[in-house]
Amino acid sequence: MILVQITDTHIEEPGGLAYGRFDTAASLRRAVDAINAMSPAADLVLHTGDLAHHGSPEHYRHFRTIIEDLRAPLFAIPGNHDDRAAFRAAFADTDWMPREGDFLHHVIDGFAVRVVCCDSVLPGQVPGGFCRERLAWLDEQLGLARAKPTIVALHHPPFASGMTGSSSIGLIAGGGELAAILRRHPQVVRIIAGHSHRPYSAVFAGTLGFVAPTTCYPFALETGPERVLSIIEEPPALAVHLWLEDSGLGEPGLVSHTLPLGDWGPPIPLLRNGKKVISTA
Repeated sequence: MILVQITDTHIEEPGGLAYGRFDTAASLRRAVDAINAMSPAADLVLHTGDLAHHGSPEHYRHFRTIIEDLRAPLFAIPGNHDDRAAFRAAFADTDWMPREGDFLHHVIDGFAVRVVCCDSVLPGQVPGGFCRERLAWLDEQLGLARAKPTIVALHHPPFASGMTGSSSIGLIAGGGELAAILRRHPQVVRIIAGHSHRPYSAVFAGTLGFVAPTTCYPFALETGPERVLSIIEEPPALAVHLWLEDSGLGEPGLVSHTLPLGDWGPPIPLLRNGKKVISTA
């Protein structure tokens, strides 16, 4: 199973530039091209929030136009820049979008790993949180398949990054209760999130947490005494989660990679099937 995670695409209106500088639509097109070029092909793509920079129907229509050539099925959950009502309407034609209820959480089944997608948005706030209703839903969903390896996906990381900017703040409500639920369900092999615009990982509630890089503008790794949030000219990237039947010890496991987006030229083969490749260049 190959799950590609994209996050924080921050699509503007057609022709618009984020902060007057960043062509987030072009960045997303590069991500689509990279995903379509993967061999073996991706089984699914999960967007972990902030599809649009401002969650309007026009922005979501533009998003869907950009990804219309994506070959793998797309799933998505909202981030703090998204608008629930416009988000729900934009994906009302999909099988995964909830038809009722206040929250846009859902479950992806049918693959080697089950993916439980959580809505962590607190309207009008940058950080996220979990209320009793959302915690109960997650606990119930995890209880339905205790033997199935599971990824829990949300927009806001439930663990600290050490960064000082506002977007590094994860959950401000329900984090302890979330950790308690995850500890009761050891089939959770990974927590995946977005929001922080750069990749990092941490152990949380007895499992591994992984924050994916953004497809558009990365944030700088700023950990000093000042609360600074800066954009840095590092390459955007996506995440690739591979479920391996043998992860090295004769047991299955999940491996997570980051794949930078850009024109790096073709790979330079050194070995193929264990044999040296003689370069003619």
